[in-house]
Amino acid sequence: MKRTLKVFVIPKERTPGGPPDAAREMLIEATSLDGLREAARAKMHDEGLLVRALSVGATGLVAYVEETR
Repeated sequence: MKRTLKVFVIPKERTPGGPPDAAREMLIEATSLDGLREAARAKMHDEGLLVRALSVGATGLVAYVEETR
């Protein structure tokens, strides 16, 4: 299954409580809903982002992340 992941990134200079940048979208693919969650977390980790919150909904996933680099 494929789902859209909306990612809201809080830049390093605004962490921990600053507003995030506008959402960017990417496509995540896995064989199950749990797999989608793991794939999203792995993708964010690979990009050097710390996941603060990850939600799975009917139309896709939403993640709030912090820059770590």
